[in-house]
Amino acid sequence: MAGTLSDGDAARGRDPRAALRRAWDSWFSSSMAASEAAPWWAHAVVTLVFSLSFAALLTAVTWVLSGGRVDPLRALGPNAVIALCIGYAIHALFALSGAVLGAARIDAWSPSRRALFFSLLPLLGVALGFGAAHLLLGPLGVRDGFAWASGRFVGGALLIWALFSLIWWRVSAHQMRLAEAQRQREAERVRAERAERAALLAQLRGLQAQIEPHFLFNTLANVVGLIEPQPQQAKAMLERLIDLLRGSLSASRAAQTTLGQEIEQLRAYLDIMSLRMVGRMRYEIRVQPPLRQCPVPPLLLQPLVENAILHGLEPKVGGGRLLVAATAREARLEICVEDDGVGFDAARARQGVGLANLRERLATLYGSAAGLTIEDARPGTRVRLWLPLPPEERERAESSRCPLR
Repeated sequence: MAGTLSDGDAARGRDPRAALRRAWDSWFSSSMAASEAAPWWAHAVVTLVFSLSFAALLTAVTWVLSGGRVDPLRALGPNAVIALCIGYAIHALFALSGAVLGAARIDAWSPSRRALFFSLLPLLGVALGFGAAHLLLGPLGVRDGFAWASGRFVGGALLIWALFSLIWWRVSAHQMRLAEAQRQREAERVRAERAERAALLAQLRGLQAQIEPHFLFNTLANVVGLIEPQPQQAKAMLERLIDLLRGSLSASRAAQTTLGQEIEQLRAYLDIMSLRMVGRMRYEIRVQPPLRQCPVPPLLLQPLVENAILHGLEPKVGGGRLLVAATAREARLEICVEDDGVGFDAARARQGVGLANLRERLATLYGSAAGLTIEDARPGTRVRLWLPLPPEERERAESSRCPLR
């Protein structure tokens, strides 16, 4: 049964046509990895074809320029030897460079440096090839071939080769810049897709965390317990639960929200927890009005507040106070969530799934421009989070600086 050859088979030479095609393409590529994709014999064949074609072209040119005085048959043999020496010298230099420096390292060079490398190495190959041809043919043989009229032709040919290399360098440098720009655009597209997927996943996780059974059951159980003795508090808790669920559903459909909308949803959650903890928790939110328009990912703050309550305030007998504050500093939005609960737990800080997911989400959306740190507040714990501010928001946000404590 007939089978198909993979790229690896072609690279190993099991498919001669594919190997030759790869070697041919590598002659017009500025990538050393492209050269390594074909076997040595394919490069040797392509170099042979290029060299003999160049020898035939050079012979025809010299015959035309001489007005027919040069015997093309007499010049073709020496020209072929000279062209083959030059071609294989260039090929050997590229192979040696790849072996010594490494193809990946050369391909990682800047576009200008790589273009210069691919332009100057052939010039060195020309010099070495002429030297080898001189040894093989002798001065007269070289003169009969490439240098048919005088040494000035050699100089002219070298000048033409230098001009060709310069043009090639300019063209290839431009192509490399275009390729690099395309690579960056592709990387940005992939990063944007990853960010979108991560944001959607985080939104769904946040929504799931907000409406998970134990939270709903505990809240509804509190509502039932308050209906007869404290109907107003039962009504307030139920209304805030409705606000929280409505906000969660809206956030799950949005790719971005504002800090103000995020704070309003956070208030609903904090109001519910305050009622459930029966006066054991007090909270304060400090966000200046200009900052409320700053764009932020949805469901950003609730994991931090949940951690502060679950691990900081609920275990403390007397409960405590929670502070959420935001300020603008150095073109970035800084948000602090601080509690005066049982204190900083380094192991919990390292192992927390919610914080790990939040860090991953920030890295995906903003790269190194965003981050999160956890500090011992003595007493309690302080979490600082920062995001880059869009240029249009910076001037307005800078006017709203306020202390985090």
